[in-house]
Amino acid sequence: MAIHTSIISPRHSEAVPSFRPTPVTIQFGAVMRDLSAYIEAERDLEHCDSWDPACDAWIRDAERARAHVLDAITALRGTPVCRCEDQPLKRLGQMAQMLIESDSPEQVRDLLALPDRFPDAFRCASDSPVARRVDLMVANFQQHLNALAHLPDFTGMVEADYVVIEPGESATMLVPAA
Repeated sequence: MAIHTSIISPRHSEAVPSFRPTPVTIQFGAVMRDLSAYIEAERDLEHCDSWDPACDAWIRDAERARAHVLDAITALRGTPVCRCEDQPLKRLGQMAQMLIESDSPEQVRDLLALPDRFPDAFRCASDSPVARRVDLMVANFQQHLNALAHLPDFTGMVEADYVVIEPGESATMLVPAA
């Protein structure tokens, strides 16, 4: 009685029967999971003031999430390549690490432009089922990187070498305990 209608685009199948995970694809999945958790932890901090004691747990969670994703990327970089389709995943992991550790808006902009400037390095060359599956993973990861780059910490990078105190403002600053 019911008509079967596929809700998934034919280009994006749910599972590719010939896809066998390699250690790199497995570790890349862990990097994506940890990167997603890091983005969410940073988003939690968007509406939080650093001087507010109620936000201490969120700050610790964000620091822990950052450490987890960097550890996962380090593990990905140490994972041996089993097939040529693993290379774009390893390059994206390295790009994510450089993006997380970047300290200037220009560096963030340049890093995000790399996949467009060098598409052969960040995509699979063939049209095999494995290559299509890896390209889907790459596209999903690039969405994560774009979300990361649009967090306030990355969009509002300003080096604060000194603080300008306006007339009438108090020069008292609260410093967190070490």
